[in-house]
Amino acid sequence: MSIIKDEFIPGQSTRKNINGIAQTIRLDLSLSRNPHVNSGTITGTVKDVDGNLISDAVVLILDGAYAAIANTITGNDGRYSFSLIPSGSTYRAYAQSPGFLLSDAMPFSLGKNQRIEIDFALVTDDTDAYSIIAGEVLNAYGLPIKSASVELYQVVQNTTKLLVLTFSNDIGQFVFRDIGLGSYFLKINATGFFSEYYPVEIKNPKSISHVNAVLKEDLKASKGIILGIISDNDEMPLANADVILYRVGTDKAPVPVAYTRTNHEGIYLFVNVPQGEYLVNSNRSIIVD
Repeated sequence: MSIIKDEFIPGQSTRKNINGIAQTIRLDLSLSRNPHVNSGTITGTVKDVDGNLISDAVVLILDGAYAAIANTITGNDGRYSFSLIPSGSTYRAYAQSPGFLLSDAMPFSLGKNQRIEIDFALVTDDTDAYSIIAGEVLNAYGLPIKSASVELYQVVQNTTKLLVLTFSNDIGQFVFRDIGLGSYFLKINATGFFSEYYPVEIKNPKSISHVNAVLKEDLKASKGIILGIISDNDEMPLANADVILYRVGTDKAPVPVAYTRTNHEGIYLFVNVPQGEYLVNSNRSIIVD
């Protein structure tokens, strides 16, 4: 089907008067070409995986450099429409709505004056109602404690269950994600400090609970040093390998107490280590295409 478009942008001339009989005036007008004369149109629908239409969903168009060039929202009928999209071959379309995951990219090409349809089926975000527990681990002077182990326990009917373990970063920060409603507590350990416990109550979905943990220094703790070299089977040192220090408790169960990484020689070092029995665990991650 043929499409009729304006070749030029509508313009307007200057004003002149005809004051006499048989007078001739000249009204020239220079028109600018319509930059959208060869643009295309994109339409489609946004539904859930069960085929239900989703209104007020956001639809976004990115170019080859991932720059946003257009966005819109769906109507009550779940439909959207873009016009005046320049022709091109490296576009990507995305859709998202509250309670749903961001869609996978929908790559497409758009020819001159072409009209295409792209439909989306959004997947429910099961973690949308989950909460976050975040915080910092500090010493008595307000300075961050890095590599402190932070254990998250859930409390159910007076029993506790260890859910997840993490470590504070270089500025003492930590975060737990995808936390459901309920009662929890944090156990925080760091070499040279007493362990501390912090209760956390998650009462509302999608909430953020902040814990500002302050550890007291154990002045009686010995200031030992643990060091070693991490290498592979060929005895080649492994740089930037993760090293976790475990303290062996009275029940012989290892408890993580510190974290570090090896240097370019594969050497790791833990300082201010209290008296006790220890072991280390190590690995190194790679990115596989």
